[in-house]
Amino acid sequence: MLKIKVKKGHNINIAGAASGEILAPQKNTTVSLSPENFRYIKPKLLVKENDSVKLGDPIFFDKLNPEIKWPAIASGTISKIIYGERRAVKEIIFNVDPQIENDNSSGKDKKLSNKDDVVNYLLEKNMWPFITQRPFNKVANPSDNPKSIIVSLANTAPLSVDYNFTLASNKDSIISALINLKKLTEGKLFVAVRPGEFNYLSDLDFIDIVEVEGPHPAGNVGVILNHISPISSKDIVWTVQGHHLPILGKLFSDGIFDPTMIINLSGPIVKNPSYFKSRIGASLESHCKGNLSTDKARIISGDVLTGKESMMNGYLGFYHSSISVIEESFDRSFIGWLHPGGSSKYSVFNAYLGGNKSPYSFTTLQNGSHRAFVPIEAWEKVFPMDIYINALARSIEANDFEEMEQLGIYECDEEDVALCSFVCPSKTDVGAIIRKGLDTVYFDK
Repeated sequence: MLKIKVKKGHNINIAGAASGEILAPQKNTTVSLSPENFRYIKPKLLVKENDSVKLGDPIFFDKLNPEIKWPAIASGTISKIIYGERRAVKEIIFNVDPQIENDNSSGKDKKLSNKDDVVNYLLEKNMWPFITQRPFNKVANPSDNPKSIIVSLANTAPLSVDYNFTLASNKDSIISALINLKKLTEGKLFVAVRPGEFNYLSDLDFIDIVEVEGPHPAGNVGVILNHISPISSKDIVWTVQGHHLPILGKLFSDGIFDPTMIINLSGPIVKNPSYFKSRIGASLESHCKGNLSTDKARIISGDVLTGKESMMNGYLGFYHSSISVIEESFDRSFIGWLHPGGSSKYSVFNAYLGGNKSPYSFTTLQNGSHRAFVPIEAWEKVFPMDIYINALARSIEANDFEEMEQLGIYECDEEDVALCSFVCPSKTDVGAIIRKGLDTVYFDK
């Protein structure tokens, strides 16, 4: 067993964490699949409005890699297709028909003995988009040979789901998924866990367990890879979201696509922060309506650091397993920089009286405006990777391709630097800078 103890980072003590119980399933009459959740693809539709579909049917494919198709995430009809500029497909909305969906019969058992068998099976079932890659955090290319595969079950992001709780009843499906994922690589299959969790995985001799301790972002795939197996420009590492393991496991063992999963709704203005049995692409309204203490709310699909802002009538992102809600606020206090602190201020570095020991009701207020970089090592105090993050950001802004590569752009992703944005005195969106650098490198190739 490998062990990682991360010292740099910070667990944001935000109020409104979900309680340790799973409430009754929320009824989703509509769900959504958005091509915008997937980077660097050019979708081509295989359906039109009012078409009838069943779970797993192909909905669209990538014109740059036509063998990769995306599955219908519900049985029913295509109620609406939303287009953007130049007729780009933005969102596909499904009307869910429970009667058809309940008739999700299992397929024939297949003997999957090697990589080609598993790849072809996932492509045949239109389930390949569940496999992503580093660098670039995009849907993997089936023809690549990954250096290794990594799955993180150590979710450390603020207000994110606790995998040890939500996946407690999915032991068999998780093992089934891991058995077949291992066939996709000649390298190692790393599974990251927190101490004392998922103990049954230690009985599986084909995986390498990585025990992770420390504050966020200790559980991020990028941080774990940086500690155990850094990647270069020539390396490809595949990964799967922890909450997708049961979905893949049921596909491999029973031949069915079951889009259900347990998500959480949390945040300072949520009346009853809880876990719910839900599904991929769930309606945010079905979970949030009537459960918020104010109308001035920012609803986020995903966690508060890396999620995507949405509206009440929006939907859960394909790779997201949580809904976070904080209050919209634009009221800056007069000469707030002179405030002595106390319970009304939150400080990562204990710059105020009171500090960060008690849960804090964060809002969208930034307490300042964007300005030039201030090199006081605020980023470095919460960034646990062996990378000069300030120098990397500057090389990206200078569009210095060679220096980006030398400084480790391939190892980074937005989620790995999200805390840098949170603590930045210059109010710089460090994640946007990293994505700009990754886009530059990707398209230059």
